[in-house]
Amino acid sequence: MSETPPKAQRKSAIEEAQLVNVVLRYFKLAGVAVGVWLSGYLNFSPSWLLVGLVLYVWKERQGKRKKLQIEIRQDTARDEQKAILARVEDLPSWVHFPEVERAEWFNKILDQIWPFIGDYVKDLLINSIQPKIQASHAHMASFVFTRIDLGDIPPRIGGVKVYTKNVRRDEIYMDLDIIYSSDCDLMVKLKGMNMGIKDLQVRGTMRVILKPLLSRMPLFGGLSVFFLNNPSIDFNLKGLADAFDLPGLRFVSKRDCLDREMVEDIIAEQIANIMVLPNRIAVPMIEELNLSLLKYPPPEGVLRIYMIEARNLVSADVAFVGKGKSDPYAVLKFGPEKFKTKVINNTVNPQWNEVFETIIDCKDAQVIDLEIRDEDPGSKDDKIGTAAIDISSSASQGTLDTWLPLENVKKGDVHLKLVWMYLANDPMVLEKTLKQVGASSELASCVLMVNLDSAKDLPRMKKQIAEPSPFVVLSLGPKSFETEEKPNTDSPVWEKPFRFLVHNPHIQKLDIQIFDKKNPKESLGDLTIPLKSLLSAPDMTLDQDFALKNSGLDSKINMRLCLRILTPENNPAWRSEGAILNTNSSSVDPPAGPKKEGTSSPDAAKKPQPQTGPAKAANSGVDPTIKKVEVTQINAAKPEGQVIPPASNTSPSTVTSTEVRQRKTKSSPAPAESDARGAYGRGRIQLTFRYSSQRQKLVVVVHKCLNLLPCDSDNLADPYVKMYLLPDKSSSGKRKTAVIKNNLNPVFDETFEFSLKQEEIADRDLELTIRNDTSFFSSNVKVMGVVTIDLSKMDVSKAATDWFDLHPEDSDDAEKPISVESDV
Repeated sequence: MSETPPKAQRKSAIEEAQLVNVVLRYFKLAGVAVGVWLSGYLNFSPSWLLVGLVLYVWKERQGKRKKLQIEIRQDTARDEQKAILARVEDLPSWVHFPEVERAEWFNKILDQIWPFIGDYVKDLLINSIQPKIQASHAHMASFVFTRIDLGDIPPRIGGVKVYTKNVRRDEIYMDLDIIYSSDCDLMVKLKGMNMGIKDLQVRGTMRVILKPLLSRMPLFGGLSVFFLNNPSIDFNLKGLADAFDLPGLRFVSKRDCLDREMVEDIIAEQIANIMVLPNRIAVPMIEELNLSLLKYPPPEGVLRIYMIEARNLVSADVAFVGKGKSDPYAVLKFGPEKFKTKVINNTVNPQWNEVFETIIDCKDAQVIDLEIRDEDPGSKDDKIGTAAIDISSSASQGTLDTWLPLENVKKGDVHLKLVWMYLANDPMVLEKTLKQVGASSELASCVLMVNLDSAKDLPRMKKQIAEPSPFVVLSLGPKSFETEEKPNTDSPVWEKPFRFLVHNPHIQKLDIQIFDKKNPKESLGDLTIPLKSLLSAPDMTLDQDFALKNSGLDSKINMRLCLRILTPENNPAWRSEGAILNTNSSSVDPPAGPKKEGTSSPDAAKKPQPQTGPAKAANSGVDPTIKKVEVTQINAAKPEGQVIPPASNTSPSTVTSTEVRQRKTKSSPAPAESDARGAYGRGRIQLTFRYSSQRQKLVVVVHKCLNLLPCDSDNLADPYVKMYLLPDKSSSGKRKTAVIKNNLNPVFDETFEFSLKQEEIADRDLELTIRNDTSFFSSNVKVMGVVTIDLSKMDVSKAATDWFDLHPEDSDDAEKPISVESDV
């Protein structure tokens, strides 16, 4: 028996309360009438009636006053500003309601616990920050902390802003204005010399996210903390390092130079690597929390930044004859990333015409810092202007082409073009994106997100008794990342995210190599994953153990690979973060350890998958469509022309001890040579159909044609495809491919969409005409073949690819797909 909805329960309770009030009021009035009648009947004095009336009026007024106080308090609790403005017409000018509120109570708590934080920060600096600084630059290899004193001044929270709009009901977003004006005293040793940092100043906006909200203690499942943008950093140097503050003066020799800017960049880089987006600190509060989604949520999109030109820049170089010039270049900083244009010599109106791409995690709050600098060989480069790029405006408009005035200088403007790209999990979008990208090697068509979890059973090197200290190198094209080493373990746990911009997933591969820090020239194992295998995976995601090559028999690496396609179109159905709470606690992997073999995913643990066709045979052990492949062949090559992955809820692969078991996708094969001309001798056409219920659109992909009729004098033709969604033959319902010149086997690979409600599909036919592109007065054949498809007989709820015979224009024969098995 279904339960009554909460809204219906509340409505029923209100109606019952109103009925009770009416009944009570009736009896009260009846009681007053009976009392008046009794006082007259018993000959009481009228004074008693007056006393009773006074008591009644007093009680009513007291009740109304109390009710009004309760209503005011409730309204104030709901919306203080609205409640006050509703009761006060003319407010003084100094009364305002700020969105950012003070948090002095928290600052007092922080001041009280600050002395106890010192030991934790000291351990963090020595064990975590110091090794990263040593590895960040060749000059910093000898860097060590010799003194750490945080001082007596704790950080302060200048203000707190809690978001109540544009957030989900099961999460809380807060922005904290962090101000750290410290009296700290840090001493370091570098190249045998002592240097010091004092009066460290840090200020930035820190976001705190509490999600998901729960109906039990501790009321929220996890805590995520990070800086939205790089915080501003300033400090004073002491000792020998104080010389860094002199303009143009550098430390040590010219070959081993080190200046204040480098020290500042190193400090900013270490902060960014810990807690500036996309890096964040995540703290789970409950065991069943999916920590990876809290710590590594998917990005919101990609921003293309076209650095076009600048004008009227200031002259940084002094000229004895004529006006001075500059050697300008631009630097863009965004979180831990930095982009730099080429240098244009001797000009104040440079033209760069370069493009950069960066992944955006939070478009409504992040900004990109732009600096225009003048190159000065042998001394520090001069800043000749700065600007801040607002990402939210370009994301809302799609494309923003504008001139920005430079700040902190007298004159100068910079010309930028910003293009916002959304992330799609629909493989059908890829072909269109690749056409937009074209031959440009600078632009990406996809984003690959790699969550490197762990490895296990790594081998030991020959003649080595101790366990290895492994680290991983991930490479895709020119981009590569290297993890930190995990000392003395054959089952390391990294839990690190990496993101790559992909130019063409059809040809690019992800290369992974594991090395031993003790002997970095020898490999512990390697793995190559073709990105095209992700195009046919469910949600274009693989989350599993991968067997390593050139490694131990049971050596594996656990990763989650997720591919997303860049597109200027926005579809809310494409953005899905998944379930942050695991419903089956037995399927949750430990947050700090390798995943156990045989552990099923949370989605697989919810309910058994329906078994039909080949799946039943698989369980009986006789399925001929099961094959074993090497890890480098994660997915069989798709049939030519196939652009839609199989719509299946089952996992695409099951991991065994050394290999991946994979189910083949049934596909519509290319026609045999004897049938290549079709039943009517006019050739065939390959099409894919799919209906998007979210967007209410019928998607038709025209792949290619085979063995069309020659129409021109040179026994060739210039074919194109024209289609109508019958019975509508208006120009608005017409779709047309590009013309392929001099070809009887044209490949189109074009996608078309028709706005159509799902219930209307059964009443529609799709008519496709293959025409020869000729002039109006030409005597060549114009219509090469026609096919009419009854959509009521097609299952468009799933992606299906079929071959269709072309028939003459005047034929009334109904066309049927030749392949019984479709790409579903």
